[in-house]
Amino acid sequence: MIRNVMDMNARYGGLNAAFLEAGKLVWVMNVVPTGTRNALPLILDQGFAGVLHDWCEPFPTYPRTYDMVHANGLLSDLISEGCSMKSLLLEMDRILRPEGWVVLSDKVGPIEKARMIATQIRWEARVIDLENGSDQRLLVCQKPFLRK
Repeated sequence: MIRNVMDMNARYGGLNAAFLEAGKLVWVMNVVPTGTRNALPLILDQGFAGVLHDWCEPFPTYPRTYDMVHANGLLSDLISEGCSMKSLLLEMDRILRPEGWVVLSDKVGPIEKARMIATQIRWEARVIDLENGSDQRLLVCQKPFLRK
């Protein structure tokens, strides 16, 4: 069961809107990265929760953890900004509840690098080819309840 979600690269709040349209009762924290166009006013105008954040830094979550973390294109953005992907995935691990899900969408290179890091932190990780002729892939991970 997913109760709360963090969209790490919210853009215009599309994931939040998709959950609402599907009739799913989830709380979404929409995070707009500081290195992108500031669409936070558009997100807030829709009545959604949201913040600006630099993903090269830790995210203040206390006391909340999340059932699902989602990011579309964030890995490529981080690489272009010179941030550490390993630090980002460890931050996701801290934010995520045991048995929580990570869904990342990006280009093949960043997804493969993230998959290697995900297996190092003992997440169950699977890459999904979208089969639409593009180099976009999905990385779907689950954090285990107990580490082996």
